[in-house]
Amino acid sequence: MTFAIDRKYLGVAFACASYGIYSLTYATVKWLEADYSLWQLVFMRSVVMLLITLGVSHRGTASAAIYSPQRRSMGFRGVLQFLSMACFFLAARELPLSVVTTLYCTAPLIIVVLSVFVLGERVHGYRWLALLVGIVGSVLAANPGGALSPVPSLIALGSGVFWALTVVYTRKSGAQDSSAAQLLVTGAVFTLGSGVLMTWQTPTTLWQWGLMIALGAQIYLAQYCFLEACRWAPASIVGPLEYTSVVWSCLLGYLIFADVPTVQLLIGAGLVCASGVALALSARGGSRACAA
Repeated sequence: MTFAIDRKYLGVAFACASYGIYSLTYATVKWLEADYSLWQLVFMRSVVMLLITLGVSHRGTASAAIYSPQRRSMGFRGVLQFLSMACFFLAARELPLSVVTTLYCTAPLIIVVLSVFVLGERVHGYRWLALLVGIVGSVLAANPGGALSPVPSLIALGSGVFWALTVVYTRKSGAQDSSAAQLLVTGAVFTLGSGVLMTWQTPTTLWQWGLMIALGAQIYLAQYCFLEACRWAPASIVGPLEYTSVVWSCLLGYLIFADVPTVQLLIGAGLVCASGVALALSARGGSRACAA
């Protein structure tokens, strides 16, 4: 029993690390997107991630991924994740980022619902309450305003739906293959998809080359931590911890872009933190869904 609880907390730690690194990746993309297309940045980070994965993996990982009985499942998971990212940035072209973020933050609620019906995980009443507090905090932090455009709004909501499906699907099949094999397949999907859509512009400085390479290292660490989080903790815990991304975004926005957070944003971030801590501590409740 003690081991099961420790496993859940290990999953929580991996999840928090993953979402923090993802936020750093978004900040790096924002820094570079003024000069380069989004799809070129995604392509570069995917290629670097593939090279890192091959370099640190055991011999035979590529063959294991190619001949795995779960290769179609891993490929499908990669497609879901790619669609989530594509929907997010397509919606961000038409809507304020705060609105897109608010609609995307419906993903944790969808994850909890799917984890009950798809994975058979038990979610107690107080965890639903903590989840709703996190949603309220996300709305306050994003501070949406103005009329919403129907089609872009549906696309932004689709980003949350696709991410929720990614989390639940990873939890359902993630323990059947190594994290390295899953990273290889996901990286291949992202490389192929972004390679078809990108327009290439050669970086002019070593600093820009370095940032693009850093994107690959960041996404490798973020994906690895995410896969390990889904391996050790229930999806209904891993998903809601994504609310911590709001806190990371506030901190990175202040340090890198000098964005001073408002009082409303700080209140929302506080609710987000409270929700995440409550959901993490609820691992003591003894849910058996984390059994391998």
